Amino acid sequence: MPTLLVKNVPEDLMRELRKLKVELGCRTWAELLEKLVKLRSKDVIIIEKEDLEKMKRAVDKFLELRNIVTEKWSEGTVLEEIRRTRRHETEGSDIRC
Repeated sequence: MPTLLVKNVPEDLMRELRKLKVELGCRTWAELLEKLVKLRSKDVIIIEKEDLEKMKRAVDKFLELRNIVTEKWSEGTVLEEIRRTRRHETEGSDIRC
């Protein structure tokens, strides 16, 4: 079996790789690499803490906007208006949802 030499890997990355190796039940680094290649990005989604915070802020802003729009309309809510609009769009078609 060929030898793989990796240099200059930051210590924090090595800690994460060691944890991942244990979590995936790999005995060798080659097994870990094989599993990572087989999983690929389509099966693994990594959300960093920064990304999570950005998502939370975006949801909060959306909810704030929803409340502002609902207040300006004075009758009904955004959700009710969307439902009413969808019913109106489907009344003329043969497709019923």
